[in-house]
Amino acid sequence: MSEHQEVHSAARVAATLRAVLAGFRQGGELALPLLVGEQEGGEPEAVVLPYDLFVVLCQALERVEHLDLGDLAASRLADAPAPGQGLDTAALARLVAEAQPKDAGDLLQAGGASAHED
Repeated sequence: MSEHQEVHSAARVAATLRAVLAGFRQGGELALPLLVGEQEGGEPEAVVLPYDLFVVLCQALERVEHLDLGDLAASRLADAPAPGQGLDTAALARLVAEAQPKDAGDLLQAGGASAHED
């Protein structure tokens, strides 16, 4: 990715989303991701990328890390709170700790949870 890629405001991206999607359809996995921030030209905070590129990246990550991202996503979804129930700090800390087991104790403690909670 180019160091000179522009950061677009969330408002601009929202207003032009249909055009962005059309560009992604046309460019496929070769379309450039869109950097999004609070303001035009500011710091990037998120990335919108073509689905085809997302699939390629996931497949590469699965090969390198020996992961099945589909199973991982399904597991995370099953562990997520019901709609409207929210995600409290302790639940978020447990999810992050599962992803980073070597730091689990510190992460759980910071989130107000423990490794022995159900």
